Amino acid sequence: MSAAHLLFAVAAWALVGQQRPAGTIAVGQTIQGALRRGDVLSRDRSYVQQWELAAARGAVVTIDLASDRFDAYVIVFGPGLAADLQDDDSGGNCNARITVRFPQTGVYHIAVTSTEQRQAGPFTLSVASGSKPKSLTRCRQH
Repeated sequence: MSAAHLLFAVAAWALVGQQRPAGTIAVGQTIQGALRRGDVLSRDRSYVQQWELAAARGAVVTIDLASDRFDAYVIVFGPGLAADLQDDDSGGNCNARITVRFPQTGVYHIAVTSTEQRQAGPFTLSVASGSKPKSLTRCRQH
């Protein structure tokens, strides 16, 4: 992720919270989607989609975001999280993976984006119960 994009990404997720969700995802579900030009976070012109996940306090899940067309970047935010959770390459091969234990029951938001501005294309978003280790397979796009 470029330095400017990263700095904005950290501050921008309040804006994403105002974006209409692309949909909902549940634990155990996998979704095939696509980042498109219409999925724009207005300030820095990055493509982003927001997905909602209902979670129970104490539940542990692993969120994976994979794409063959862009360097996947995922951000999770919601009630009780001290800070937004962000990941770039923990899923291996330029894919993102975050394992989270939810601090309270509520609706959490998953922001699907890329490490660089204006990257688009198909992606797979999945939420699995439990934790998965960080992948050691390096991203070759960097």
